[in-house]
Amino acid sequence: MALTDAVQNSTQLPVSITWTRDDGSALNLSGATITGRIISIETGVARDIDGSLDITTAASGVFQWDYGTTDVGTAGVFYVQFVATYGTGEKVRSKKQLWNVKQAI
Repeated sequence: MALTDAVQNSTQLPVSITWTRDDGSALNLSGATITGRIISIETGVARDIDGSLDITTAASGVFQWDYGTTDVGTAGVFYVQFVATYGTGEKVRSKKQLWNVKQAI
């Protein structure tokens, strides 16, 4: 799972993400809900993702992140971690992913 860079205040382009395990196989997201957290490397301040995280192809681990205004409101370097919560209460956390929000010009 690699995250593409975003541009500050740009919420128009959703990003498709494939959640894979260490062995490269897809995490089956059937029956899961995705949430996430963002933490600034510079300040250490963490926040919830405020955009929508929608599963698009569950068996293949594919979901879409439609950035919220807070997600891309500040330029900087961040870590992002996603959480898949299944109906059974089981939670699977992704490894933290490096993510850059580039300053708009």
